[in-house]
Amino acid sequence: MWWILKGHLEAKGNQLYIGGFSAAALAKQYGTPLFVYNGNRILDNFNRIKDAFAAAGAAPRIHFAMKACPHLEVLRLLQREGALIDAVSPNEVRIALRAGFSKEKILFTGTSISSSELSEIAEPGVAINIDSFSQMRRLHALGFRGKCSIRWNPGMGAGGHSHTITAGKFIKFGVPEQKVEQAFEEAKNLGLNVVGLHQHIGSGWTGKDVDVFLETVGKTIAVAKKAEEILGGKLQFVDFGGGPGIRYRKDQAEFPLQRYAKGIVEKMRASGLKAEIAIEPGRYIVGDSAMLLCEINTVEEKNIPIIGVNAGFNDLIRPAFYGSYHEMVVCENVNGLRTGDFMVAGDLCESGDVLNENRETLRELPVPEEGNTLAILNAGAYGFSMASNYNSRCLPACVMVLNGKTRLIRERQSLEDILRNEK
Repeated sequence: MWWILKGHLEAKGNQLYIGGFSAAALAKQYGTPLFVYNGNRILDNFNRIKDAFAAAGAAPRIHFAMKACPHLEVLRLLQREGALIDAVSPNEVRIALRAGFSKEKILFTGTSISSSELSEIAEPGVAINIDSFSQMRRLHALGFRGKCSIRWNPGMGAGGHSHTITAGKFIKFGVPEQKVEQAFEEAKNLGLNVVGLHQHIGSGWTGKDVDVFLETVGKTIAVAKKAEEILGGKLQFVDFGGGPGIRYRKDQAEFPLQRYAKGIVEKMRASGLKAEIAIEPGRYIVGDSAMLLCEINTVEEKNIPIIGVNAGFNDLIRPAFYGSYHEMVVCENVNGLRTGDFMVAGDLCESGDVLNENRETLRELPVPEEGNTLAILNAGAYGFSMASNYNSRCLPACVMVLNGKTRLIRERQSLEDILRNEK
């Protein structure tokens, strides 16, 4: 069981535990479907990033990409640890402010953002990462005088899926590389207070993606030096975006965090730039911290053996949307000797509602009993945050395990919540 990690995920007496608590017992206490987050694992992951950069001789600005997991309690946990925020919508800005982040600790990056939303974001005074010439000109027209940076597309990207690659030719994000100097010239002429340069090439990298990333780091540093010449002053930061992935399956290696951190720091040091290093990890911090618990309600041979559960892609869309693999564990029978190959099917009226990576690839699992609990691991990033009300299903409840205690951090949605805005 490659996923066992002492103090986080463990098997005791053939049962699954998270943060010292029985997963099956949590499912009974709080009901299912249920997201369970281990707050101590989130802190460990965040501090491992800090330590990797410290070993390389730097202390970067770590902006948590809150789109990965926007729970108030997760944000508060990271705020107390010294994180900053990467926000991508006006509501994310508001949620971060409510979680206790000061406006100085928030960087907003939006694409195809409307003028009305730009006005909303400018009001609290957070820094804005400019994504296009249109956005730049509309900010100027609004009289924006706050801090801003420019996001460029370095022409090459990397990611775990084509949907998560955010740089290259057929990509909507950022100023193209052949126009980035023009962007800094225009920003200067408009009188905007440009203090940074930003890139983001994609999400969910493995080790092989680090070499591609470090090539873009070199390109971004060269652009930053040119930007300082154009602006006639020093940049406050160069933001290299997010991207580091997690281990989703046995045959994957851990992300090479030390090589990633050392590569950034050495290139910045060699360049002579005095700007702060900024990064925007999301998945790496929260991805392996959580599991989705669901009840096994059907164990049956149809045309294929099926395990039916009371969760679907309305709760965890990654398998259906990205073809993603998530490890699964029968909570009451972790080490079961009698196994079978199953389609793990959700409860939505949709043929694509399976939690395997696809409908044809069955999953070997201990043969469960109806009423058992299934844990879907590594669900902390883009799990709850991408959940929906498809089939008029309610959003699941969320619990945090922290320092030997559990508490509900988000109540299960009700029918009344779904209907609240209907007229």
